[in-house]
Amino acid sequence: MRVIFFLVLAIHFGIGHFAISQNIAQAESKYKSAVTDYKQGRYAVAMEKLYPMTSVNVKTQYSPYAHYYYALSAYQLKRYKESRQMLMQLQSRYPGWNRINDAYYLLGAINLENGQLKEGLDVLQKIKESSFSKDVQALKQHYLAPIGDVSKLKELQKQYSSDRDIALALVQFIENSPTASQPDHQLAAQLDKQFKFSKKEKVVSEEKPKRSTPKSEGQWTKGYFDISVLLPFRLDEFSTSKRRSNQFAYDYYLGLVMAREQLQTEGITVNLWAYDVGNDVNSMQTIVDNKNFQASDMVIGPLYQGTFDVAAGFISQSPGIMLNPLSTDQNLLKSASNIYLGHPSINFQTQKAAQWMKTQSPGLTSAVFYGNTPKDSSMAALYAAEWKSKGGKVLGPTKIQPDREWLESNIPGFETTRPGHIALFSSDGSSGVNLMEVLNTRKLTTTPVVATSTSFNQQQARVAKYGARLSLINPDYVDREKESIREFQRNYWNKTSSFASVYSYQGYDQLLFFGRMLNKHKEKLTNGLQSRKYGEEDFLLAGFDYTNSNENQIVPVLKFNGSKWVPIDR
Repeated sequence: MRVIFFLVLAIHFGIGHFAISQNIAQAESKYKSAVTDYKQGRYAVAMEKLYPMTSVNVKTQYSPYAHYYYALSAYQLKRYKESRQMLMQLQSRYPGWNRINDAYYLLGAINLENGQLKEGLDVLQKIKESSFSKDVQALKQHYLAPIGDVSKLKELQKQYSSDRDIALALVQFIENSPTASQPDHQLAAQLDKQFKFSKKEKVVSEEKPKRSTPKSEGQWTKGYFDISVLLPFRLDEFSTSKRRSNQFAYDYYLGLVMAREQLQTEGITVNLWAYDVGNDVNSMQTIVDNKNFQASDMVIGPLYQGTFDVAAGFISQSPGIMLNPLSTDQNLLKSASNIYLGHPSINFQTQKAAQWMKTQSPGLTSAVFYGNTPKDSSMAALYAAEWKSKGGKVLGPTKIQPDREWLESNIPGFETTRPGHIALFSSDGSSGVNLMEVLNTRKLTTTPVVATSTSFNQQQARVAKYGARLSLINPDYVDREKESIREFQRNYWNKTSSFASVYSYQGYDQLLFFGRMLNKHKEKLTNGLQSRKYGEEDFLLAGFDYTNSNENQIVPVLKFNGSKWVPIDR
């Protein structure tokens, strides 16, 4: 099997083969080399490499980062004037840069170092991100502590009356001064009451403040995210002349590419590294052993159990995260705490379905049927257990064949025990309609039915006549009347000359979601996912909810509203 190492995939839309954009690759190489020089203390060398990338005539996704690292390197060399000039240029050219708070912080440090207290404090006030609070406090303490003039501190406090750090510095100065006047002590008491300083704050501030320099650069602050995509592209079988059996991998990847472009407009830079991974464990181990792969901030895939286990073994010891984009197997999450499922597990799907049917079923008895696949039988068993846990009774589960004749001969008449509702879990698209017709012959014409959407051949409009009593479980629900879906379809067609599939929507949504979350929360991603409220953003599909679990707990259960199938929670 061929394995693609360190390949930034930029699929040539409409052609369908992989290529590398030379300009992007060169800019990325120069930028990464300069950042490496910075991290290793070669500040002058870093500045020399970065300076051409700060030209007004050079516009790449790394341009604002080049400005910042140039300024950071100059700061470390105490070339404050150069650093300040580059930061001012950065603010002017890229005011919406996603790391503009880092620039404010560095500029504040330079101003304070040059004795420009007002300018330094003014720029630090622009920082609203809470993760900077401790650093900003330490920086202020370092430069406020040497001020031995109570009048100057009082004047600063008057100018910045809401600044907690300045107020604390003034209170501590007055309380520790043997010559402080009575009015000064009254002012200190007033400020103490206003800001409610704790004893811990005062003890810390009595210690000699340590200088707070710009944060050291690490995995989450390098200015971009490396995302490895481990999918069965099967390049040795690649052909542009026919549709491939693994077309879903290409469709999904094209969705990732389009999401990467959208993220770039939001100031979030993502590098996609594609690897052709099937079920060959040895090749997966070779990838895991490679240093470039080990720098991944996020891994998407693999899809097969053997290679998944190898990748999961690595990711469990990594600060990055891993996403299985398609699986509904809850057991995968046991491999590591930083693994996520893009879909709800079948366990959670059946829980939500049973919860919904509790509101629809007129009785406690459920007749459960399932099809010929392992997934069908698993969902039926899980649903039966869930229904029983809610105090219900279950007839079955019963395995069925999808054809009408078999169903007519084998579905009971339910003369003695009539079910309050029917549950069907089948991967055969003909079984749903046939079962509904047989139920009608059994005079169960109003009995509520819940079924997987795959039981109805995905042609949900054709089963609208059952809509009054039918509910469909569909984790891949697509509202094709949604304007964002239509816009995506147009853009997708313009770039690929092909129609988007549900895998394209999934790739787009999943990278958009995790790219934004990684950028916002970085090493605190878990806390960010758990605190995020569902519905904060709009996605092509149903969205994401990881507040209670590492699986996506959004399960669209659909009802017919008279014109189309829609989720019950909308």
